[in-house]
Amino acid sequence: MSDQSWAGCLRGRRAGAPWVLVALVIGVVTWSGCGDDEPSPSSKVGDDPAAGAGDDSGEGHDPALSEPSATWKTEQFQVVAGDQLQLLVEDLERDGRFDPEILAQVAASDFAGDRLRPERMPVVHESGGLVIRRQETVAEDGSSGEHGVASGLAESLDQLVSGWSGRSDVHLHFKITSVELDEGLARTRVLMEAGARQGDRFTQLRSRWLCEWKLDGKRPPRLLSLRSEMLEQVTGSSPGGRLYVDATAGVLKAAAEVGDQLGRSVDHWRGRLQAELGAALHGHQGLAVGDVNGDGLDDVYLCQPGGMPNRLLVQQPDGTVRDRARSAGVDWLDRSRSALMVDFDNDGDQDLVCVLNINLVLMENDGRGRFTEREMAFATGDPYALAAADFDADGDLDLFVSGYGKGFLASPSGEGVLGESIPYPYHDANNGGPNLLLRNDGDWRFADATDEVGLGMNNRRWSFAAGWSDYDGDGDPDLYVANDYGRNCLYRNDGGRFTDVAATAGVEDIAAGMSVSWCDYNGDGRPDLYVGNMFSSAGERIAYQRRFQRDADPAVRRQFQRHARGNTLFENVGDGTFRDVSVDRDVTMGRWAWGSPFADINNDGRPDLLVANGYITGEDTNDL
Repeated sequence: MSDQSWAGCLRGRRAGAPWVLVALVIGVVTWSGCGDDEPSPSSKVGDDPAAGAGDDSGEGHDPALSEPSATWKTEQFQVVAGDQLQLLVEDLERDGRFDPEILAQVAASDFAGDRLRPERMPVVHESGGLVIRRQETVAEDGSSGEHGVASGLAESLDQLVSGWSGRSDVHLHFKITSVELDEGLARTRVLMEAGARQGDRFTQLRSRWLCEWKLDGKRPPRLLSLRSEMLEQVTGSSPGGRLYVDATAGVLKAAAEVGDQLGRSVDHWRGRLQAELGAALHGHQGLAVGDVNGDGLDDVYLCQPGGMPNRLLVQQPDGTVRDRARSAGVDWLDRSRSALMVDFDNDGDQDLVCVLNINLVLMENDGRGRFTEREMAFATGDPYALAAADFDADGDLDLFVSGYGKGFLASPSGEGVLGESIPYPYHDANNGGPNLLLRNDGDWRFADATDEVGLGMNNRRWSFAAGWSDYDGDGDPDLYVANDYGRNCLYRNDGGRFTDVAATAGVEDIAAGMSVSWCDYNGDGRPDLYVGNMFSSAGERIAYQRRFQRDADPAVRRQFQRHARGNTLFENVGDGTFRDVSVDRDVTMGRWAWGSPFADINNDGRPDLLVANGYITGEDTNDL
């Protein structure tokens, strides 16, 4: 996903609401043609003598909402530094090696670089042909001792990607996560990712670089030094050099109508469906997995935007699927957010609950994959995610419904709009639609027990996901709720009564909560917690500048900084509290994360993490 604008990303994701942080950052990320010195629209940092001054403290600027044109030299600099790094990207991806002429445009003549790859890297994991090596401090003697463009930078980079020439799928990516300006110098922290394939063999590199740049105000910055804080290398072998192969076409070959529906872009369908139906850009549609017909094979129920039929993909013995939604009675055209297949009536088959607009429809399975409507519930908020558990230990499954905004319906333009409220304050909102706990009283009778059992506390926090787990080992399921605009909730279950203990347990995780995953990742017998959030390199750069929110309380500044950090892994200590081990375990950078389940992808008996990430990327309209 493009990182041109932290604000732009947030606006796209949240349907254009005028939130405080978004409005503030709009001015931050305006690269040129703004500020008190008002450079011309065509000027660049390299042409600005002030670019080497290094003062981004904000003297003379007020980064308030009333001055969106305030110039941030740090953000100006990251653009031109990014352009310099992009030269390396284009050079390597061209033929798997670096051209000295290109390096001369990037490095200063007195460049002094460290060794980017040590001669020996310790193996930290090996199984199933997958070998992972990791080195925290790469430079073995402080510096390679080599100087000059041809030997220094060329030597460092060539040694890093040794043998990649002639390989396929060579790629290199950078993200600048911090900028410090000084007199004639700039320092940046950079995340680097690279990879290549050769036949069935593949290599992946990930590193954190400390870069020092020389500024003279006349031309683009030049690398003066380069040091690697960490290098991770993954090598392995699999057919085609890939761990996973896209099998979509083969699986859907007997369901051509489904492939046609899913194989077209959002823009294609938005141009052909009535906007009022709710075919918005955001793609907030989930799926459910279960065996609907009792043949022992997993089937998939796929939610779709308004105006397009939901699909029930029933697996065949040969691994293909057939769509049985119409014959099963579940091919609704209403906008569907999420669904869940569980056994609500204890008859041994998988029933279905689906979110249709702001309604919940509960369907009974006859055991052969045909469904009958048994209950319809109305949610006063905008229901997103569903989670089932027997919270009151009466022998049947109850249902928790995560509520988002109030009345998040489709506008005439086809975009999602917030009906009665916008999240406020952005970093700690508690004014969204209410969550809902439906208690299963048997015989397909469900009652709203939200307030009765104590879940009305902190219940309007723009919830995106929820997950049940008995984290305290007392025999009943507790509930964690991930909220989009601030602190999350951990509801401890004490015999069917809930108390929000997130603060005392240390799991509020004030950020943009997107997903919840419980798993005993370290094998100590206690369920740990992984929460999907948003990693933003632009947010990391901006939120740590002295000038950002300089009049705000330090606690508020820390909340903004935390908002950009990314995902969180909480380790269950065993005394009712959790320890944040995200940085130590290096699991924060999941990009703009959505779902983040644990799964053992290499069959070594240990749970791995899969993070679904990304967002809408449009055309670059700056390209004239």
